[in-house]
Amino acid sequence: MSSPTLDNTRREKLLRLAYWLVPPVFCLAIYFWGLRAWYQQDDFVWLGQRFRIDTWHDFLLAVFGPSVHGTFRPLSERLFLLAAGTLFGTNAFPARLLVFLTELANLVLVSSLARRMSNSRVAGFLAPILWTANGALAFPMAWSSAYMHILSGTCILLALHCLLRYIETGKRFYYIFQWIVFLLGFGVMESVIVYPAIAAAYTLVRARKHFLSTLPLFGTSILFWVFHSMYVPKQQAGTYSVHFDSSILGTLLTYWKWALIPRDWLDWHGWQPRFVLLSTVTIVALTAGILIYVAYAALRENLAPAFGLFCFLVLLLPVLPLKEHVSNYYLALPAMGLGLVGAFAADSAIRTGWWAKLIAGSLLSLYLIVQVPYSAMACKWWYLRSQRVEDAVLGAASVRQARPGRIIVFTGVDETIFDGAFWDGAFQAFGVSGVYVDPAQRSALTANSVMANQDLSSLFPDPADFQRGLLERQVIVLSAAGPELQNVTSLFEARAQASPLLWPRRVDVANVLAADYLRGVWYDPEGARRWMGKQAGVVLAGPVSQNQQLHLAGYCPGAQVTAGPLTGKILVEGEEIGQLRLTQGDAVFDVAFPLPAQFVGKTRIEISVQLDRTFRAAGDLRDLGLTFGSFEVR
Repeated sequence: MSSPTLDNTRREKLLRLAYWLVPPVFCLAIYFWGLRAWYQQDDFVWLGQRFRIDTWHDFLLAVFGPSVHGTFRPLSERLFLLAAGTLFGTNAFPARLLVFLTELANLVLVSSLARRMSNSRVAGFLAPILWTANGALAFPMAWSSAYMHILSGTCILLALHCLLRYIETGKRFYYIFQWIVFLLGFGVMESVIVYPAIAAAYTLVRARKHFLSTLPLFGTSILFWVFHSMYVPKQQAGTYSVHFDSSILGTLLTYWKWALIPRDWLDWHGWQPRFVLLSTVTIVALTAGILIYVAYAALRENLAPAFGLFCFLVLLLPVLPLKEHVSNYYLALPAMGLGLVGAFAADSAIRTGWWAKLIAGSLLSLYLIVQVPYSAMACKWWYLRSQRVEDAVLGAASVRQARPGRIIVFTGVDETIFDGAFWDGAFQAFGVSGVYVDPAQRSALTANSVMANQDLSSLFPDPADFQRGLLERQVIVLSAAGPELQNVTSLFEARAQASPLLWPRRVDVANVLAADYLRGVWYDPEGARRWMGKQAGVVLAGPVSQNQQLHLAGYCPGAQVTAGPLTGKILVEGEEIGQLRLTQGDAVFDVAFPLPAQFVGKTRIEISVQLDRTFRAAGDLRDLGLTFGSFEVR
């Protein structure tokens, strides 16, 4: 028979093992599908960087250049996905694994923080579980370009852990390492700017004599804010524009509700009355429970819960002015603060009477019942979405490898494939060019106002180009309507042969399918443009109304204007409709000319550009005029 001491030792070992294993296993169980997810949407913008890098200057610009969204995240977006695409190509698992390992490190750090603040294993055990359960994590746990929400948490938690170790041991090494992690965090996500407030709050709650050591951190955050304001362009209007007004309070309340009930939780449940009621009860009960507990604990001089609530609020501060971009994933890091409050509440309840255990247990159970199923479902939804995108991209890559000279057109494209693959350049991110969507689907896929005003010529071929490519057997058509891609080229070729010949409304002169529409002297394509000689033109479909104009887009080399302005005639069917006059060299141009009424409704019209002179570049025997990108009637 074993001794009581031996039994206690075994029990202690099992409890210690469960303490460290249950939170990561819980995380893996909920977000397992995120580990298997592929790339999607914004990921492709950063994955495709490697094809735009030829020099060290290109590399530095790709990694450290500010984004049009007003962000500066060289480590978490740029370098992360640049390295993933370069080293592993289409294999997304290494990137996903790094995201998971980073989050597991976060769970260890938040557990350590909760245990130190409460001196309780219960709090240390529950804090990572409650944070993991929050539905806001489903997005970054399944989407690689949202890695910054995970890695910024690592920077803040690791820096704070170093501060705690410095307070506990007095070793200067920890204080310095805190600074190193903090400074690196500025390259991860702007939210790191609030770390000094968290560090200062901790010292006020637990180690007031160290408060002054946190003040230099504020100075660094102010300097970063100045740098960010000067270096990174801000949107004055639109999705990422900043608004410091009364809307901040409304945005905060919205985030508070979403932290307790995920944004689209009711959508998942079809807005059934019972779930609407459950949503209302959850928000009211958890809000009351959190506020009453934090206030009660503070009155008893226990400020740890107030610190957790403070973390939630301060981590939201950087995104509150973005009233036009209120997104559930911005709660991924602030949800940690609510996890701390819940863990401290559970620990306090255990030390109190049965009524406290009942209330805390009921509220925490309500939170987990709402959050856990949603988190798992949302993560799987993103996984399934990414798999459809992966099938499309890898299918196109396989066709391109087998038929390198063919244009690829997808039909049966739904919103998932269009938004997830085409809109952000998924095919180009892996070196597969010349992939388009069936032009017959253009109006359905671009019905929303954002896309309606965009130049989508890179996504949809002109119907005439599509038809001629089919007639000349230069196009392969893949259907994405079913569970697997199908080659339906023969069906589309038969339709093209049975249809009257079309003429395009737009000609991209460098396009391989444009050859039949070119007239005059054109040279071989160079990238997205093609040089003309002294006279060149194209054939287009006539305008459908008198409101439509002829648009010419191209580039004027500096050598053409050294002797003065370059002029030329614009002719339609031999009739001059305007004069082209360019005075600025080494510059793009985009000019428009009204079309006479007699050309309205014409099946085809021939456009011609006749310049007054040409030039020859050093070592080039060609007589060069201008480089053109496109001719278009619109």
